[in-house]
Amino acid sequence: MEQQAIPLELPASLEHRRAEFEGTLREAQSIIARFAAEHGWEDLIREPFADSAHIYDSKDAFDAEIRAIFDIPPDQPVHPTHTGALEERRLMAVAPEIYRKLYPAGDEPGAFAKLLAHEIAHRLHIRILDGDEDAMGPIWFFEAFAITAVDQFADTTPTLSPERMREIVQAEARGHYPEYRAVLKALLPRVPLTELVDRAARPGFTEWVLGQLPSR
Repeated sequence: MEQQAIPLELPASLEHRRAEFEGTLREAQSIIARFAAEHGWEDLIREPFADSAHIYDSKDAFDAEIRAIFDIPPDQPVHPTHTGALEERRLMAVAPEIYRKLYPAGDEPGAFAKLLAHEIAHRLHIRILDGDEDAMGPIWFFEAFAITAVDQFADTTPTLSPERMREIVQAEARGHYPEYRAVLKALLPRVPLTELVDRAARPGFTEWVLGQLPSR
């Protein structure tokens, strides 16, 4: 399905790269379109997820927008690896060279398109849930959903022991994204993603997942 193009806003310093960024934005939308088609969610991407896309030429400029949106005090730092977001229908990211510097673990083929698509994937997830953001499940799952949707860390996904997977599923703090992908990868041969999305919205999801994970 062809999606409506998202208007792109750039600072003057990046204007000469407009064609590059417009192509990357189209690729990000295509990634989401392919993923949605694979799982029967085509109708949910008919309407665009963002009214505009913004690429920033510095982390400080990106952080200023994040602080304004979330009312974060000026003396409270934004996490160093927080480099993309889709909030208030604004798709935002630092320029790709800044992303690579701040998050070298994410440097892979198509990394910048995947960064943008990752943020869109979160909004698709919420749309699947009829707008109920609280039904996305625990951190590891909603991040694993977006990671898997855009095929991030395909070559760096670790092999985890059953014990480590259980630790990740039960952890409340944020962890490592490649490990999140590894846990979901272990579940998908056993449970379809559509069922996992549905179950994550219900009580007892963590306990249920523990029963689905391989034991050896």
